[in-house]
Amino acid sequence: MSHANAFWSSALAVWWRNFLAWRKFWRSSILLNFGEPLTNLLALGLGLGAYVSSMMQGVSFLQFIAPGLLAVTAMNAVTFDSGFDGYDRLNSNGVYAAMMTSPLTVPEIVAGEYLWEATRSLLYGAVFFIVVLAFGLVHSLWVVLLPIPLALFGVVFAAPALYVAARAKTHEQLFYYFSLVITPMFMFSGVFFPVNHLPWYIADIIYALPLYHGVDLARSLMLGQISLACLWDLLWILGYAAVLSYLPVKALERRLTA
Repeated sequence: MSHANAFWSSALAVWWRNFLAWRKFWRSSILLNFGEPLTNLLALGLGLGAYVSSMMQGVSFLQFIAPGLLAVTAMNAVTFDSGFDGYDRLNSNGVYAAMMTSPLTVPEIVAGEYLWEATRSLLYGAVFFIVVLAFGLVHSLWVVLLPIPLALFGVVFAAPALYVAARAKTHEQLFYYFSLVITPMFMFSGVFFPVNHLPWYIADIIYALPLYHGVDLARSLMLGQISLACLWDLLWILGYAAVLSYLPVKALERRLTA
């Protein structure tokens, strides 16, 4: 077996372990990760949407926020699992320490976590997509490409969350990341309003956020508004995935091999 095959075989073993653990509480997991965006869709889309005639080019408020909430669903599912569960696997239940007693290496463990978070992102994104579809908010066959950005979200948002989990000294410190990073991205990444209406010095910062490009790409695919901007969004997401993927490896190695 080649080195690459052995690496991904080990990563799949980590994925399988996470799947077996998740299978025991999958119902509550789906409910927790699905409930908040669904509430936002109903409360804001149907409530506030009744007072907003259109957002852009005749797109209703409900049509506008649905793709954004789909991207947020994937982000939250990945971030919470990588952050809180990653912290527990490192500090509480000894899962990572047990893995290190096997032939697994830290890069293989991290790769396995990315495979698992890509699966979670696809799963929860698909569940929310079914609701969006039921509301009649999908207007293009381009949505068949949605799994691509959703899978990449598994790396983009798992990597920094896992890094924070590896660096956190207490469980409570994880909330700083959610409050100072994830929540602002949720509010200012174009989920609820067009970013180009903001002052340029604020918009330029938002254009560099990974969630913005995920929201913009999901919206383009669901509304059928395909242009070169979609490729630009995908390149940004790929770039974030490539750069951030190495972030937690050294932090976990320091904790697990100390």
